[in-house]
Amino acid sequence: MPGSLPKNFPDPQIKRISTKTIGASLLSILNLERGIFYTVWELIKNPGAAMRRYLFTNRSGFIEPMKFLVVTIPIYLFISFTFFPDSGFFAGFENGLAGNQDDAIDPEKQALTKNLISIFKEYANLLLLITVPLAAIFTKILFRKYRLNFGEHLVINAFLYGFLTFASTLLLPTAWISTDVNSWLMALLYLVYTTYFFQSLFQFSWWRSFGNTILIYLFSLLITVVVFIGFMIVGLLVLL
Repeated sequence: MPGSLPKNFPDPQIKRISTKTIGASLLSILNLERGIFYTVWELIKNPGAAMRRYLFTNRSGFIEPMKFLVVTIPIYLFISFTFFPDSGFFAGFENGLAGNQDDAIDPEKQALTKNLISIFKEYANLLLLITVPLAAIFTKILFRKYRLNFGEHLVINAFLYGFLTFASTLLLPTAWISTDVNSWLMALLYLVYTTYFFQSLFQFSWWRSFGNTILIYLFSLLITVVVFIGFMIVGLLVLL
């Protein structure tokens, strides 16, 4: 029971805040009390059945797809940037940008590079989110004969990329062994799980699913690079 309040405080007319209510609010915001772990398990067990159920029959128990992304992407980026700064695509992009500058010769370019990298890290979560609707456009074209609308493809890609981000976070500690090992495991995760995901969802052959995965993977790399280059151009225009 909470202690009595000082005389200059009003008598509570609503339930008082406690660590229990704060914890419950946090769980409600993140939907952790029922959604995210159930969703991850269903996406492991049978992603195709999970997607068909979410889209057409019963959405109870699942975390909302965009919330799934909004939860998993910041967690991945925070852990990656804080504890594993030399791993992943972001580190390669950052190192490539920094490597193009001669710090000893041009300190102004060095300062500009640091500012760009800082902005890049600040908005990295937004950049990743932007790639999801673009991927949905591509899968809608690729799987057009199944006649799913854009919103349904957006949901499918949100769950797919949310799961991949969740699993990638679990793989980050392998960067302590080797950044190359981490990179290969990330690529293997993407290829194997995406093949499994679309084979389970659309029920076509494994070879066809793998071929579609390669196309989606190449498109994802392309749009990621294009989005990042566009971001860097805008960043340069702002800073110059």
